[in-house]
Amino acid sequence: MVVELYKQHVAEKMQRFQEILQATGFGELVIGSGETKMQFQDDMPYSFKANPYFREWAPLATRAGCYLQIIAGASKPRLFLLTAEDIWHTAPESLPPGFEQSFEIIEYETVDEVKKCLGANAAFINETNTLEAVAEHWNPQAVIHQIDYQRRGKTPYEQESVREANRRAAPAHRAAQQAFMAGASEVQIAAAYLAGCDSRESEMPYGIIAGVNEHAAVLHHHNLFKQPQTPRSFLIDAGVEVYGYASDITRTYAYDSGSDFAAMIELMDVKQLELCAEGGIGKSPVDIHVLSQHKIAEVLIEFGVLNMSAEEAVANDIAGSFYPHGLGHHLGCNVHDKGGQLANAQGDILPPPAKYPKLRSGAPMVANQIHTVEPGLYFIPAYLDKLKAGEYAGSINWSRVDEFVPYGGIRIEDNIIVHADGSLENLTRDAFAGMQQ
Repeated sequence: MVVELYKQHVAEKMQRFQEILQATGFGELVIGSGETKMQFQDDMPYSFKANPYFREWAPLATRAGCYLQIIAGASKPRLFLLTAEDIWHTAPESLPPGFEQSFEIIEYETVDEVKKCLGANAAFINETNTLEAVAEHWNPQAVIHQIDYQRRGKTPYEQESVREANRRAAPAHRAAQQAFMAGASEVQIAAAYLAGCDSRESEMPYGIIAGVNEHAAVLHHHNLFKQPQTPRSFLIDAGVEVYGYASDITRTYAYDSGSDFAAMIELMDVKQLELCAEGGIGKSPVDIHVLSQHKIAEVLIEFGVLNMSAEEAVANDIAGSFYPHGLGHHLGCNVHDKGGQLANAQGDILPPPAKYPKLRSGAPMVANQIHTVEPGLYFIPAYLDKLKAGEYAGSINWSRVDEFVPYGGIRIEDNIIVHADGSLENLTRDAFAGMQQ
């Protein structure tokens, strides 16, 4: 099934990119996978990952020195694969069986061989200009805007890749939860996650966030502790990559199921599902984010943290001190996929509102987009100190705040497809439910 989906995917991408060539006036487009980089004053390379503009065409995430050529009017893209003899390293990554049918594959040993195959008026997308003097137009912004805009709608192959990435991540999340409940350290929990999805750390779409207790309030807690802690709470934000496409899932757990913090997680879960249901074609991510601010305020009021209305908490940005990030983002080859603020293919931007400058998505939702929905509620000391010194300090129950500070915070994140028929598919909830069948 996946081979057929992939054939359809490449055919649809060819049609989209032919339109991009026509719109921008180029005769061909060449996309490089990227090159390996050596560590300073060393003969060891950094870990390599192909750029997302290449990965949306070919799932060769670890193969450097590849080039994809799309020629105006051509029916198939060309894929140039570096095949120099190397007895020191494992053979380079290959395309999955059947995927090669979608390309005209050309093996080469030196980049000069690639240059000879390029025509006039070529645009080149790559981190470094390895085709200099042949492809004169390196990373032209007009082309990048067009690519980012078309990436908003995902093909059935892309949707299935993210769906499978959710399926593979679900048992890994369960393994991490079990490790936490067994008293493991953050490093040990991350190791349990990797074993649960049978992956190497270098294959993760982003660094595993595994915060125990107060560390759950650190939004990007990557510096994992090796020492076990007396367990109270645990937040894990981790995905899996399939064919270059990512899942991005967060769950939060309480060690004591009878605690107020456990009850707060349950209420957050209800609010998160309500926010998931708000998505749809034409819906504004900004409006849904504002709604999420109200729902976080409602949770804080329910648990006696705030002595004000939800409307007051949002209007005076009190809720934002407990929830300082955006509700979500596009998901695809980039974990934070591109195109979320593009008004059109020409690159006009829909900037986030001044009150919420960190929002990654401002453009109305369109068919076949994949979004994350990840409201959070945190007890972050730096923000709490500012609140305590501010004019609304009297509207906050500080003894209640002190009870929750040792738990860090809560984030719950699902991956949602906005389908063309208007329906919503929650890939993450389906993945966890599928484990129980």
